[in-house]
Formats: sequence, C-alpha cells, structure tokens
Amino acid sequence: MQEKVCCSLLGGTFSTIVTLPLDVLVAKTQDAKKAGVKSSAWGMFKDELKEKGWGGLKNSYMKGFEARLLHVALTTVAIKTGTPICYDLLYPPVATPAATE
Repeated sequence: MQEKVCCSLLGGTFSTIVTLPLDVLVAKTQDAKKAGVKSSAWGMFKDELKEKGWGGLKNSYMKGFEARLLHVALTTVAIKTGTPICYDLLYPPVATPAATE
C-alpha cells in the first residue's frame, strides 16, 4: 500500500512538472489569439525567453506550482490507490473453489 501511494505521489509530481508549463503556454497562445496577435507557441516561448531569461520564464510558467502539485498528486493517490479499495468494498472478490487433484 505504501509503495502504491509513493508511486502515485511521484506520478502526480511528474505530471505537474510536465503539464503546468504546457497549460500556461496554451493559455497565453489563446490570449494572444483573442487579442488579434498571430503567433505560434514556439515563437511566443522564444520571445519570452529572450525578454525575461530562464528565471523569468520559470516564474511565468511555473506560477501556482505548489497548488497544482497538491491537487494532482493527491488526486492521483485517490484514483490509483483508493479506487481499487472502494471497488473491493463494493464488489468483494468471489472466492474460487480450490482445485481438486
């Protein structure tokens, strides 16, 4: 059980690290499109990197990291670890008769 929880927490952490910057980039691209500015996600990323540097880029794309990490990691634990427990409580496994020789 502890291994499952640890693996779920790690999975949620990696998911947050990968998806948060992508979600921010999508939102920024959509905002630019609404403003009538035609730009690609890659072009926008390069422009921000030139303007703000790596530190500014990290601050911009990882804003809200802790809240997102808490949400995703705990949700992953609940789904990956808690769901099988609830399922077994609702639908207990049927005992199979022992094989006879």
